[in-house]
Amino acid sequence: MNILFLNSVPVHVFGGIEYWTGMVARGLLSRGHSVTIAGRPGSEYLRRNRNVHPNLRIIELPVSGDFNPVTIAALRRIYRKSHIDVVIANFNKDIRLGGIAARLTGDVKVVWRAGLDQTKNNLVHRLLTPRLLDGVITPSYRLKQQIVASGYIPESLITPIHTGLPDCDQRLDQPSARQMLRKKYQLPDDALVIVTSGRFVDQKGHVYLATAIPGIVRECPNAYFLWLGDGPLEAALKTRLQESGCRDRVVFAGLLESFDLELQGADMMVHPSIEEPFGIVLLEGMRAGLPIVASRVGGIPEVVAEGETAMLVPPHEPVSLQDAILALLSDPDRRATMGAAGRERWRSCFRYDVMLDNLESKLKQIVASGDQVASSRSRRIQ
Repeated sequence: MNILFLNSVPVHVFGGIEYWTGMVARGLLSRGHSVTIAGRPGSEYLRRNRNVHPNLRIIELPVSGDFNPVTIAALRRIYRKSHIDVVIANFNKDIRLGGIAARLTGDVKVVWRAGLDQTKNNLVHRLLTPRLLDGVITPSYRLKQQIVASGYIPESLITPIHTGLPDCDQRLDQPSARQMLRKKYQLPDDALVIVTSGRFVDQKGHVYLATAIPGIVRECPNAYFLWLGDGPLEAALKTRLQESGCRDRVVFAGLLESFDLELQGADMMVHPSIEEPFGIVLLEGMRAGLPIVASRVGGIPEVVAEGETAMLVPPHEPVSLQDAILALLSDPDRRATMGAAGRERWRSCFRYDVMLDNLESKLKQIVASGDQVASSRSRRIQ
């Protein structure tokens, strides 16, 4: 197959779907498919994925407007020149631009790989989106339910495929990783490190963890927090921590190229999201052998095993978050048991090759047949 990933993510943003794209592109290329990634010129998304595989094709595509005829014409040229069989789109903008170009071209299928529920209750979405899609892939069954609830994307069009991860690029023994991490960030040798990874946006719930930190530090004086990522709320979070007297307890590590050390050298992971369709970072935490405290929202209960690999708490509740974190910090045996169970759950339930098998099979089905979807679309138009 000739596959095009289309993602108009802003130039400075690199998140889970962008990471997933590079990971999947590498796997599909290794299986003999042709893969192209298209995104905004100068974007972090394209920069980070340039070296994913020597045969990966990168295209800088200026994007402005959901119906821009120049962008649509450019996509049609790409489809024809690269003999594209299927486009995997990210945002609604990508569905519209890529979908219109595909319909005008005539033989290109369009799949929405939904990272979030982006359905909207307006006429454009209800009339146009179903007619531009040949399939939808979600990372969780929970997200499928949310999209079906929109009322205009048929359930038969949506296939949940859980994300899978390969093993870490570098596997370190725990004592070495702990020592290296504390030296890198100048933390005390006896520091208990709680790692959180995600963009500093409302969705990820950092503000609730920031609210819980003073109480955690009072009860556990050697607790330190390592926050990985960046985003628009970073300055506000730093101010909040400064006002609570806990700024020195939180390390803002930034958007790292690799954070294997940060995960393998930590003691536990906290993920306080208020909305999370899946949560690749939870897989990364389990793969590293970390016990997890997370919100009971979205697809998170599908990823972790509550009580075995993670403690789940209600979203928006700093006190519940604080209590769960302190319970694990005070029980090293439980942390070790949950961490080992998490790594085993990643190994048995979220394997990289299984994800690729399922995705490859679904894309082949859409490309090869598509007859049922096409006839369904024709009936809806009539």
